[in-house]
Amino acid sequence: MTPEREQALRNLVEVWLSHRPVNEWHPSTEIVIRRAEVILPGRPGLLDLVAEVNGRLAHLVVGLRSVSDEPHFLRAGDELALGLLEDDDGLAVCTDALRDAQLAPLTLAVIRRVAPRPGPVAVVRDDEDATVLDCGDRGDLWIFPWVGDRPQPAVDLLQALDDAGFNHVAAPLVRWTWEGRDLGFIQEPLADRSGGWALAMTSLRDLYSLGGRPEAAGGDFGPEAHALGTMTARMHLALDRAFDRHPEPVSDWVDAAELVIAAADPELLDVPGMADLTKSLRGADLRLPVIRTHGDFQLHRTSRTDQGWVVSDCTPGGVLPGMLGPTHRSPLADVADLLWSLHLASVEAALERDPAGRLDLAPLGQAWETRNRRAVLNGYLNTPGIAGLTGPDRDVIRNLVAVFELVRSLRPG
Repeated sequence: MTPEREQALRNLVEVWLSHRPVNEWHPSTEIVIRRAEVILPGRPGLLDLVAEVNGRLAHLVVGLRSVSDEPHFLRAGDELALGLLEDDDGLAVCTDALRDAQLAPLTLAVIRRVAPRPGPVAVVRDDEDATVLDCGDRGDLWIFPWVGDRPQPAVDLLQALDDAGFNHVAAPLVRWTWEGRDLGFIQEPLADRSGGWALAMTSLRDLYSLGGRPEAAGGDFGPEAHALGTMTARMHLALDRAFDRHPEPVSDWVDAAELVIAAADPELLDVPGMADLTKSLRGADLRLPVIRTHGDFQLHRTSRTDQGWVVSDCTPGGVLPGMLGPTHRSPLADVADLLWSLHLASVEAALERDPAGRLDLAPLGQAWETRNRRAVLNGYLNTPGIAGLTGPDRDVIRNLVAVFELVRSLRPG
């Protein structure tokens, strides 16, 4: 690679970095091109770039267009050219291919090694962890903007669930890798899906609008919550088959939780009933299994299809905040994450309906949460085989979930 070409590629990376959700570029940023591979020659064409940026690996798919082309972008505000680049086909105008309405589906077709087909493309997610495009019946395209030194834990988890026979997951169709690193993947399409968060919000909007009992509202979420709990238990049983488990003392979990709570808000340890709860868990003197869990299991990570609930997003793949790789924990911590997201939905829907707080929607929200928490737990705990992971004592289970949910509430996001 000539110095001139490398500098031109660095310029493209600089512009891309400056428009990321978290701006990673400043004048002292050091950029070294590690990979520059043409994955689709010609015009329009595609160039895959990996660049070392201050010790991290940035990844972008560059669209190559003729100077006379007029690109169309997926969203208003994405009308961004990265710069110009000279190659064997002449001068090219470079765009971010994942925002280019023509080149985004071409990217999927190239990675999947199929002929490109026209069809709608929608941006599902665009953050520092992934850009996800819904390409209809062609699948979902995931591209990772930052590449790690090892395979992506979320893709590993997704693949493991599929290999374990868990049929409530949108399986990976193609895994796109470079030197053992995940650049992205294509996930099987989910027909007629509705996001778990969207379904919960619809139920809450209906309840806050009409009042009454949650089960009487037109958008009653209770049966869905029960099915979601069952699906969550089946996910944990599949993860137990896919990865090794080992037992740990429950008292160790309580100790770790108290350290987190004390660091964040020590007054929570003095809330009435908290001391009795932790004392009873220690007094049970139990050892229960830990497994590799989802790690941040919430409504946003789920979808409802005509065939039932599915896990649509395995991020973070069992990697907990502050950890460098996947770790093991009680599967009840995933359950606590899910219950916490029910609470977040209740709060957000109330703020949406009544920003000034004049309508006193709290009792309705609490009734909705109580009904759907109970439904999730009933669906989860009545799934055959799950007692082998949670233990049989329902009081211990409820107390553990309460502790785990308190810890989750102290974490942002």
